[in-house]
Formats: sequence, structure tokens, C-alpha cells
Amino acid sequence: MHEVGPRGVCDGVRALDRRELAYRFMYGRVLDIGCGDAVIVWGGRPPDFVTCVDLDIYPHTHVQAAAEALPFRDNTFDTALMLEILEHVEDVEAVLKEALRVARRVIISYPNESYEECKVRRPDVNAFIAFERALGLREPYAEGEVGFRAHYHWKTRDRIMRDIELLRRRCQQEFKLRYPDYEGWGFVCDRG
Repeated sequence: MHEVGPRGVCDGVRALDRRELAYRFMYGRVLDIGCGDAVIVWGGRPPDFVTCVDLDIYPHTHVQAAAEALPFRDNTFDTALMLEILEHVEDVEAVLKEALRVARRVIISYPNESYEECKVRRPDVNAFIAFERALGLREPYAEGEVGFRAHYHWKTRDRIMRDIELLRRRCQQEFKLRYPDYEGWGFVCDRG
């Protein structure tokens, strides 16, 4: 993972955070897929040029939908943000394809935290949902395994690395990201 250079790969001098990644590369009409509480990028109040989609319902959620089946026409948006969602989905390739169907550019952040590491840091998914309720979560999506996966980092280290390799093949730029408790990857993918 690197910052800027061939293929947008970085020199490792400085890592970005998710907000920097989004603001550096987004443009035009923005679709925030898996918007969550919207605190990191939008301070909890997305601007008018942003459409928010999530399985969970927050005050700013415009559409409740899964990332695999976005209810928008082709080319509706200039940029789609997928910040902290691919670690929650089963089929990363299908979700990326769907995002690139509705937007010309997709910006991705993917935390480097496996299920085992997440269990240590956050042993109770219900405590996380209570925390999100304090940030405005009105209705969490809680149906079975999908509900659990929507709120927890459930992938193994091997599975994470398979996802990252897929993103490296499909995206033009890769960045090292920093989080408070771990590092991760950032990608910018333009429709070819």
C-alpha cells in the first residue's frame, strides 16, 4: 500500500484517513453507499449533493437498500463512496460492479481488521448498535446473519486479502489508510 506513484500506489510516507480520501477524489453528485451515521465524512449531516443509502435507517438515510441491488438508473451519480462497507458484504466483486453501474467513480475504504481482531476490540455487537443509536440510528437492520454481518467485521484474514487482491485488479489507485485502532486500504476505481 502506497500513497502516490505508479498506479497511484504510494510511497508510504504518510497515510490518509477516510475523510481525506473521500474529499480528495469525490466530485459531482455523490452516492454514499452504506452511509451509516455519516459522522466521519459529513459530521452527521450530509450535504444536499449526497444521496445516502444503507440497510440501517438514520435521519439522513434517503433509501434503504442493499449495496448489491441499488435502486438507481445507470450513471445516476458521478461518485459513489463505499467507506467501511466491503468488510460486511459477501460478494465484493458484485457490489463494486453495482457501484460502477450507477457512478463513474467509486471510492473505497477497507479496514484491516479480521473477525478475531474485532471480537477482542468489540466483543458485543449489541453494544455497537446501542452506540450507533446514540448517533441517530433509528432502525438497525437485524435480520439473521445479514444483520450480524452488517454490523461486525466477520471476515477472516485470508478472506480480507482475497478481497484486497480483487480491488487491486479492478481499481486504478491504492492508498494506505490509518484508523484509530488499525490500518486499512483505500482505493479509487474509475469506470473504464
